[in-house]
Amino acid sequence: MISIPLLKRNMACCLKPFLIIFAVLCMYTVVIIYMYDPKIADMLKQYQNMMPGVMAAAGMTGVASSLLEWIQIYLYGFLMLLFPLIFIIILVQKLIMGYIDNGSMASLLATQNSRRKIIVTQALSLILWIVILMSGITIVGIVGGQVMFPDELQIKNYIILNGSTLLMQLLISGIAFLTACICSQYKNYYMFGAGIPLLFFLIQAISNIGGKLENLKYITIYTLLPTSKIISGEGGILFQNMTMIVLIVLLFGSGIWWFCRRDLAL
Repeated sequence: MISIPLLKRNMACCLKPFLIIFAVLCMYTVVIIYMYDPKIADMLKQYQNMMPGVMAAAGMTGVASSLLEWIQIYLYGFLMLLFPLIFIIILVQKLIMGYIDNGSMASLLATQNSRRKIIVTQALSLILWIVILMSGITIVGIVGGQVMFPDELQIKNYIILNGSTLLMQLLISGIAFLTACICSQYKNYYMFGAGIPLLFFLIQAISNIGGKLENLKYITIYTLLPTSKIISGEGGILFQNMTMIVLIVLLFGSGIWWFCRRDLAL
């Protein structure tokens, strides 16, 4: 079903960008948790009042009544969406688009591995790296919260928050993966595989400003991320997560199907 040697090679070639993105997110996670303080929360609320558009666009709005809500406001509205997005664009470029664009896909297809086996291995490598990234950040957040503010972090809800964020990152990965399986040149991949997720991100940021722009959120996939419902304990989380799972399966399945049937310039 997969090529183990190719999987090992994929894990090695993507280690450097992973370590960079992981280190940045770990730093922000620890710093945000360390800054948790009601006095600072009041000060940040004043910043929100002075620069409502800027703070809202970054998803940093609201007053935190708990450590989990604090983390959600100052991490999951912007940073935990942007940096994994950058990581995904790099991963798909390394795992799929690079081979297709420079013609080195021929060396992979010249082996005894079938097209399906190769592309499934690349898809699995992409998914594994995203899972590793989000799992690592979750562990860092739990440990940091317990060390600095013992028993204040709602660990169950924090895990659910990261699980839903993981599904969102896999959904974005699916868009980039499908695009790479269709395109033959870097420029087209960056235009659609990177451009569409970035466009969704920018639309989400604009809709956060509110007012007449708020309805723009309904044309972006980020609306499926139920962060506020997780924090407030509302229902509907399962439905949104299941919707993301269905879309993930469709996107990756379509990418594999297309790659197995497309013409490749070898």
